[in-house]
Amino acid sequence: MPTTTGPMPAPTEVWHTIADGIELRQLEAPVLPVQVARIDPSKVRFVVGYDPGAPRMLSAWAAQYSALAAINGGFFDQQGEPVALLISDQRAIGASYVGQGGMFAVDESGTPYLWALSERPYDGSPFAQAVQGWPLLVRTNGEAAYTGEDPQRARRSAIALDRSGRVLFIVAPAASFSLAEWSQFLAAADLDIAIAMNLDGGSSTGLITPGEQTGRLIDSLVPLPFALLVLPL
Repeated sequence: MPTTTGPMPAPTEVWHTIADGIELRQLEAPVLPVQVARIDPSKVRFVVGYDPGAPRMLSAWAAQYSALAAINGGFFDQQGEPVALLISDQRAIGASYVGQGGMFAVDESGTPYLWALSERPYDGSPFAQAVQGWPLLVRTNGEAAYTGEDPQRARRSAIALDRSGRVLFIVAPAASFSLAEWSQFLAAADLDIAIAMNLDGGSSTGLITPGEQTGRLIDSLVPLPFALLVLPL
């Protein structure tokens, strides 16, 4: 089995509350710290913004919705259409990954779900919002899920659920990790991750949270046709 020798995460900060239901911390990593937003789904709501005809920077998505937090979504093609399934306000766009990747979805009650599509293929069940990503990074047993031999390091982003049911937005703002190293880093992090999946990295990577002193402004480097946003109830 391929192995990686990537950096292991170390805690550098405690959690800091920046809004009701949203906490931030960072993890020590090469070049720049990894940024983490931990979100209590009982105190917020999730929305997938989708507008392939007028893509915009992640900061613009966040400003448009007055979002408490925002992260980039999954992969998209040159026309701005998702390469996998996307659900925005109950409207399904694209086709689901089959036998690979993962799916983050929110039902009408606001309950979030995240699962491996190889274990549970999407069956068309209705959801209010959803994004799919590839590859799966952390399995439900807490182990690293990706061991492919790809040495390319890039900016990375991921979404996860912890064992208390909270949603984690996780971003590496520097080109510090290969995909295998990213998977290993998250599996070893002290974030109590139950499952995690990769989002579109590289120039799409971004994490926006409010606050001049305590917030995070890691903008995408390119306009995005869709984004995952956290709004007040």
